[in-house]
This record gives sequence, structure tokens and C-alpha cells, in this order.
Amino acid sequence: MDSEEIRNQIKGFISNAANIDPSQIGDNASYKDDLGLDSLTMLEISVDLESEFDLIVPEEEFANIKTVQDSVDLVHKYLATI
Repeated sequence: MDSEEIRNQIKGFISNAANIDPSQIGDNASYKDDLGLDSLTMLEISVDLESEFDLIVPEEEFANIKTVQDSVDLVHKYLATI
């Protein structure tokens, strides 16, 4: 799976969880500051990531995720270990 496919899926998760149009979600937009996502919404997105990509990511890794690009990088990191 390439980065663009992963990015589009992540934007879809954000869109569903926060009711934000995917076209309005920039790759480097801050989840908290730019998109206004709270911790509950971030948890929902984290669960979606793990479920969709069949990953198990340590909770502390998710704490470091601030942008869509960070999420894409995280998925690549853990897909490489499968």
C-alpha cells in the first residue's frame, strides 16, 4: 500500500470522526490546533488505524502523532514490521 492510499484512508477516518471534509484536511495540519480534534476523537482515529491496517501500536506512539503525515509515517513504520 502506498503513502497516498494510506493518507486518503486516514483523512477518511478524520472526516468520519470529526465531520470535516477530507479536502479541507492538510497533510501537515495539526490535529489539535488546526483541526480542533479532542482526545476522544484522536482515540477513535487511533482505533480506526489499528483496525484498518491490522496494526498494534503502543499507546505512547500515538501520543507523538500530531499531523496526518505523522500518522502516515506511523502506519508505514508498523506495516514494515508485519
